Amino acid sequence: MAKATSAIALLLLSRVSSFTPPSSLTRSKQQYIQHSFQRPTSSSCHHRPTSLRSTSSNDDDDEDDGMLSDELETVVGGNWMKRSTSIDFMPAEMKNSAGDDDSVYMDVGINGETFGTGELSRRMHEAMMKVAMNKFPKGIPEELGDVYLLYSMDASAKEAVKVAMDSNGYALNLGDLEAMQDEGAWGQIDNVVLMDPTTGEPTKGEDGSDSYNSFMEAITDGGWEPGEGFNFVVREVPGRKKAMDLEALLKALDPDGTMWEEAKEKGIMMPGDDVSSLKELGNDCEQRVKSAPLEATDEFNAFRGGTTKGYNVMSRSALLKGNRNADGTENQKTLMHVMDSLCNHGCLIVDMTDEDTATNDATKMSKMWETTTAFFDKVINDENAVNTIPPMQQAEGVGSSHAMVGFASFKDGENQFLETRIRRSDGALLPEETSSIVGEDGAKSMVDAFNVMSEIGKDIVRIATAASSAEADAFLTAGSVVSQEEEGSPSIAGLSFEEASVSGIVEEEGGDPSEGDIQRAEILASDAAILLTEEIMDDGKPLQGGEIEHNEGPVSMSPHRMCRYSNNDKSSKKKASEIFGAHTDTSFVTIVPAAKVSGLEVLDEDCQQWYRPELNARQHAKRLDPTGSMDAQFPWHSRYLIVMPGELLQLTSRNNIPAAVHRVVATTDTPRLSAPVLLRARPGTKMDVERYMGGLGKADSLLLESNGMKM
Repeated sequence: MAKATSAIALLLLSRVSSFTPPSSLTRSKQQYIQHSFQRPTSSSCHHRPTSLRSTSSNDDDDEDDGMLSDELETVVGGNWMKRSTSIDFMPAEMKNSAGDDDSVYMDVGINGETFGTGELSRRMHEAMMKVAMNKFPKGIPEELGDVYLLYSMDASAKEAVKVAMDSNGYALNLGDLEAMQDEGAWGQIDNVVLMDPTTGEPTKGEDGSDSYNSFMEAITDGGWEPGEGFNFVVREVPGRKKAMDLEALLKALDPDGTMWEEAKEKGIMMPGDDVSSLKELGNDCEQRVKSAPLEATDEFNAFRGGTTKGYNVMSRSALLKGNRNADGTENQKTLMHVMDSLCNHGCLIVDMTDEDTATNDATKMSKMWETTTAFFDKVINDENAVNTIPPMQQAEGVGSSHAMVGFASFKDGENQFLETRIRRSDGALLPEETSSIVGEDGAKSMVDAFNVMSEIGKDIVRIATAASSAEADAFLTAGSVVSQEEEGSPSIAGLSFEEASVSGIVEEEGGDPSEGDIQRAEILASDAAILLTEEIMDDGKPLQGGEIEHNEGPVSMSPHRMCRYSNNDKSSKKKASEIFGAHTDTSFVTIVPAAKVSGLEVLDEDCQQWYRPELNARQHAKRLDPTGSMDAQFPWHSRYLIVMPGELLQLTSRNNIPAAVHRVVATTDTPRLSAPVLLRARPGTKMDVERYMGGLGKADSLLLESNGMKM
């Protein structure tokens, strides 16, 4: 029995704020539902308009000024919305019955690729044809052919506009007038551009025209057919402000569930769907990557975070196991902060100094940065140094092709990487040749930094996994706490918490769970999550004890990657370019030390725009040390780590935390150095759901599929 006011429940209530266009429906009901449309700026996000990865756009175009703005460049092929200026009255039948002044006419531009007008029109036309063939068994009258085409095009456009308006807090307001439901009655079509079905780019119609003034012209003159996408502008669309009702919108779009079933057969995630298999998890990540914005901007215009708690910097000490409550439950304040940051914004910023009260870890990171800088200086300026390091190859003695070490260079040297790993037996850095360039002290600094980052990553995974298990009541059993010891501490079926098995759940005794039952469940969830981080996550150290089966191999599966990104395209007019494309990581978490030159961008699931957390960290450092008095001890950025959830945390968090979509952008001014650690699973260990995440009866299908699998 879940608690109504639990931490994750509160977070999820804030997530359903927008809707995905039919062409890119990607998220589960436990995750933010994406939208392609630009929406009004919020106080927490300072949203800047963007074009989605699936939208055809000119990268050199100036940015729009914002949603619902009279200054928008209202072009066909773009996604935009503004109040109509050609009409200023609303029929009484369409006004809000309460008399509120919330009715409005809107002009709307729809990009067909983003909103899937082609696929939607195909489905609608096929559905109508089935009905028509039953009605006309001897053949559909020829004169009705264009009528069905017109209805398919018009209905698809109307549904796209419905979604667009809904994404921005408005409803298509056709009132109770039956005539308003007819073709063309819901708005004045101003411009229609057909799209090439192969490329998705605008194309000429059969008559050679670039655009058409109506849907019927596009059909009769342009030769449009169902399944072919189209961009359009529609004016004077009646609307009204409304509260988001996702369930009602889904029913309106797909009343009989046909589209839903077709999407599921094709492996496409739909809103409200749970990610129920590993394949669907992969599809979910892939679709979110494809729908991420393409354009890049410089530091001045980059989004650096909002005002809500999830953007705040977290102190390192707050994450420690020792910061848990005295009874062994996770600290609620810390849990809420971690979940807010990971669920809503794709990353958590950690201050390793606790506001300059503990500098040991930052000093280690500073030495790592010195080593990284020295390595690339020598690689760039000394050809012999490059030849000293082996090319990227499988680590010796490792049976997995994923355990790579060595140097690689791409794009004529724009992107350069040194993949390093820890040898378990002695903690040495591989490839061993690295020390010939950076020295023994330099190699040690890399290992020290890896250890710092892996411990912080493990703490964050513990908190997130424990929170998700508690939310799912994975360890909750009514009546499990049946007695009190003399000193007043609760016991589990007569045993102390220390004596009780981490995942041993006693038989259900019926009734509602007590406060003690809930407390016990949260303790067990935290203890089980600790086991997961110690046994399953690969921190480069040998697994101690023989409690679980494992064959971890001689080299860590968690790489520490030294990176140098540069943008050598001096001829481009762009201020910044994406130089390492959007992706998610197959890791529990990816830990990125904040760099002096910003460039890491994480897709903010709340604001649906690229968030540059290093700029947020820089602001925090300036507030903390405005005069730079600590710079002599370590550079400001050595204080901070940016921790992003990976696909394995999406799994262990029961899909509460989506794997972060992220990328790297760079300007032509200064190269960016980076040194991320990807904390992955220990080879040969098995996913034991009961041991790490509670009873199988509370596990979802995704966890059940992974149960018993080797990592």
